[in-house]
Amino acid sequence: MGQLPDLQQARRRLGLALKPIAHDRWVLGYLRGGCLQPIAASEVSRRFLQGRPLVPLSRKALFEKKPMVINSVFEKPIPSEGYDWEFDWPALLYAPVGVIGERPIGLLTLGCRRDHWYTEEDVAYAHTLGHTLASLVAALRGPLSKLNESEGEVAQLISYGLSTQEIARAIRTDDRHARTLVDNVARKFKAVNSDDLFFPIIQWKRREFRL
Repeated sequence: MGQLPDLQQARRRLGLALKPIAHDRWVLGYLRGGCLQPIAASEVSRRFLQGRPLVPLSRKALFEKKPMVINSVFEKPIPSEGYDWEFDWPALLYAPVGVIGERPIGLLTLGCRRDHWYTEEDVAYAHTLGHTLASLVAALRGPLSKLNESEGEVAQLISYGLSTQEIARAIRTDDRHARTLVDNVARKFKAVNSDDLFFPIIQWKRREFRL
């Protein structure tokens, strides 16, 4: 399976790195053609496996190269049509991903389904994490851009540690077709260096973080 086991390890470390920040959902993606293309998310869903346009606040975060926050003390009583979490959830945090001083190449989005207040310490931590994730996003955006929709879904399922048989059941296909998709993903990820998928889990000390 080539570099694929590293996807699972990278996703696990990202989940651990996000534990200090309150959230009910997170999505990490890379930028392509004015849209956000998913790399990993807190849940496997077709909604988070497809690219989507950037919302105004995420564009501002990328332009200013610093995190942006929506804080609310109440839940929205009437959700918008289709219940879009980036518009309906009361607390969101957008953190650009990229090398310090350079144009961002990705975006990390976190959200709370109920009222929450993201603190300055949360924002500073997300800012640092965005810089830390730059090498991972840079390594993955090339191979991911070569995947079709089915292969992209399989790559996400592999990052959860699912076997070929489990992937076949998840995408409702037979084992042979699932194996073909897994092999295609492995071939397209062959050039990825495992060192590029490694990033340190930040030791969180609130008093040390300042914007």
